[in-house]
Amino acid sequence: MSVMTRKQSAMPSAEMQHRARKLADQASKLAEQAGPVTRQAAKTAQEGARQGARTARQGAGQAAEWARPHVGRARVWMAARAASGSVSVQETVAPKVSSMLATTARRLDPPQPKTRRWPRIMLRTTLLAASAAAIAAVLRARSHSMPYPSPSQPAAGGTTTQSAPVPDQAGKSDRPMAESEFNGMSKTR
Repeated sequence: MSVMTRKQSAMPSAEMQHRARKLADQASKLAEQAGPVTRQAAKTAQEGARQGARTARQGAGQAAEWARPHVGRARVWMAARAASGSVSVQETVAPKVSSMLATTARRLDPPQPKTRRWPRIMLRTTLLAASAAAIAAVLRARSHSMPYPSPSQPAAGGTTTQSAPVPDQAGKSDRPMAESEFNGMSKTR
């Protein structure tokens, strides 16, 4: 059993009620006495706040009057310092910042893709083959436009030209080839 329980059982409830009433009476008397004092303190605080606000406004007005000429001089001084500072920054800091930004831009720029050589090589090879074909066509055209000595006429050396036997590619016969077949062009075309 706790100590509180033992004391309560030892003290009769009628006595406890009597003590509680006594304390309540004392508290109400103190509250009645404190009411006028509290109202007076509130009135005084309001009056002090009004007076303090007036004083603060007056002080602020005086401070503004004092500061006006000083602010003007301070602005002139700051304008001169800002102008010289801007020139200094432009001549010293700006080039460094500019070069730093340019370097950063080069680093951030993605690398250029490596060129592949095969497309160039194929293009050049194709152009070379096309030009060789064109040269061959021109040479063929020239060779056909030149008059051939006829087999019945003697050549410059006094002998007649005869067809040379050319083996057939399929290996079937060794027949003599006509001059037109030898040059790659047939006369029937």
